[in-house]
Amino acid sequence: MGLDVHLEADERLSLEVLTVIARTLGGLDLACDDSSVFAHFASGLSVSAKRPCDDQAIYSEDTKGLSFPVMARCYFRIKGPGPEDSSPLDDLKMFVEAIAAESDAYFLVSFQYESLMYWRDQTGLHST
Repeated sequence: MGLDVHLEADERLSLEVLTVIARTLGGLDLACDDSSVFAHFASGLSVSAKRPCDDQAIYSEDTKGLSFPVMARCYFRIKGPGPEDSSPLDDLKMFVEAIAAESDAYFLVSFQYESLMYWRDQTGLHST
């Protein structure tokens, strides 16, 4: 069983930033090109990002009032329980915090588009 977490971001989130973050946080099997980034982590978290997006609509049910064309989508997948010494949710949190620190992009992070977990707006990063 796996859990899917989705990040939807505006045009300010670049694949270069995502690549640097994945590398800095210890992403394994890092693969990137002009339109995508992929990495997985020892915790069981994997990240796959794509830019540009064919569909620029926000899918998250809760937008916290944000409205922007989605130009980058990042998919986080958690595959089962992680090793005892690491947590995929901790890795996710570090990844999201790093995005907020490295980019001024607005974004929404939701569990299966239903439950909002994090969002970034003009006042900074927030979590539920």
